[in-house]
Amino acid sequence: MATFTQPKDPGDLLLVEVCAGWTKDKVTLLGGTNYSFGQVLAKVSGKYQVLDLAGTGTAKKSAAILIEAVDATDGDEPGVVISRGAVVDSAELTWPAGITEAQKATALDELNTLGIVARAAL
Repeated sequence: MATFTQPKDPGDLLLVEVCAGWTKDKVTLLGGTNYSFGQVLAKVSGKYQVLDLAGTGTAKKSAAILIEAVDATDGDEPGVVISRGAVVDSAELTWPAGITEAQKATALDELNTLGIVARAAL
């Protein structure tokens, strides 16, 4: 018998939204990446990309969380992000490979300054 795996939806990640229409934004995701649901993103030159801990400037600063999976391997793609005023499930966040606990704490602090608070599911 075949099994069904329920795909992730925004409710799995977004626990509390301060105001519908204000918490989320439609953005442009930088091409060349297959973005995961819950991906922590940086904003560089107006486009969002995977947080780059080895990068410089804003490439290594958390700016939003992707609320859907988006395949942008063939070029820039639109996506929806949580950019302010929310409580998210920390277990649903997708981090860059090799991130340390100290780097994760810094990234979470950066999100917190935007009003995005990561907590264990309620």
